[in-house]
Amino acid sequence: MNDAASGTVSLKFRLDVEDDWPPVALESLPFRKVVSGYETLAAPLFVKDLSVGDVIEAKIDGKSEVESWRHVSRSDHTTVWLLRLKQPNQIEEVLAKLRELGCNSVGLDAAGCYAIDVPPTVGIGEVDAVLARLDDAAVATAFPSMRHPE
Repeated sequence: MNDAASGTVSLKFRLDVEDDWPPVALESLPFRKVVSGYETLAAPLFVKDLSVGDVIEAKIDGKSEVESWRHVSRSDHTTVWLLRLKQPNQIEEVLAKLRELGCNSVGLDAAGCYAIDVPPTVGIGEVDAVLARLDDAAVATAFPSMRHPE
């Protein structure tokens, strides 16, 4: 979906599926067209090294699929991924607590995949404390785009 009035576009990233992972071959993400490229508007579920607020330059084909891309600028937002490994887990409670702190999240519940946008106004220590509530055997955690100072 493209909205010329607001300057937003959806770009599709081809994913390297190996052993049925990730569970999709394309990830569509919203961007805002800016002078220097495209600004990321949501945390990706499967595209590594990309965070909300990043500006990328992209080579795009006629179907809005990204053939290649590079950063023009990196934001100071961190992206965190959660993967449901089994039930029960506390993903919904953790996501709710992170949203209370000021984070945003997106998810593909059918596959048990979630992405969290951690803005620079939220301390990574606060996020780590919330994530510590998760059982490592029930939920895998990854930081594919760590931008907060550790």
